[in-house]
Amino acid sequence: MKKIIELSKLFYPKPTIIFTEPIPLDEPVVFVANHEKNYGPSVMQLFFPIRYRPWIIYNMLDEKACQVYVQETFFEERLGWPLWISEVTSRLIASTLVRLMKFTNPVPVYREKPEQIIETFRQSITALKAGENLLIFPENPNAEDYSLEVKQFFEGFLYLAKLYHRTEGKNLLFCPVSINPQANTISVGKLVRYHPETEFRIESERIRKHLMQQVAVLYHQHWLKHVVNHQQDLPKQTKEMVPKYL
Repeated sequence: MKKIIELSKLFYPKPTIIFTEPIPLDEPVVFVANHEKNYGPSVMQLFFPIRYRPWIIYNMLDEKACQVYVQETFFEERLGWPLWISEVTSRLIASTLVRLMKFTNPVPVYREKPEQIIETFRQSITALKAGENLLIFPENPNAEDYSLEVKQFFEGFLYLAKLYHRTEGKNLLFCPVSINPQANTISVGKLVRYHPETEFRIESERIRKHLMQQVAVLYHQHWLKHVVNHQQDLPKQTKEMVPKYL
């Protein structure tokens, strides 16, 4: 599996990663990023210097479900391939894709199964309690654009803050991550902390808007070349935070 990961790096040039402020290493952080199709999850997993557990749609963690999901949503809808080609190709790659997804130690997301979404939150809270970071791509493909680069975010993931405070008595941190494939950059923005004293509906919307705004603004980050990269030496400082395959 590590060889496959290393081989994948040949298809993705190493991006410039810019931290606009330090990321705390003594508490868990929920990273929130724009998806950019396959590019976002791929470059984050290959090059991001801080370890995390990604939210991944459950279809990609079961071989049969993965075959159907990839065939329908990628090969047919996105690429427009004929049925027979997409079916054969998805069968050939499904097993490898599932192994790759499971290698990331993901939290499964049951978007179309409301009765099972509680498992997503249960695993997420367990991870946060253990000090593990999470990575979420919450763009809603069916919503209006927030900007030319970013879709509106789903708001459901923000219940993590409420649940984490209820179980741990701590205020969760969220961190925006803006991924730009054209510029080949990953820009990490200003963190925002949950404040439980504010009504949850209002507070969650404040956080959601902050995250969307940061991702949109940082997307065009030419000005960031003048910003100190606060964590450029992070792998040397905290080797345990770096993915083992880097």
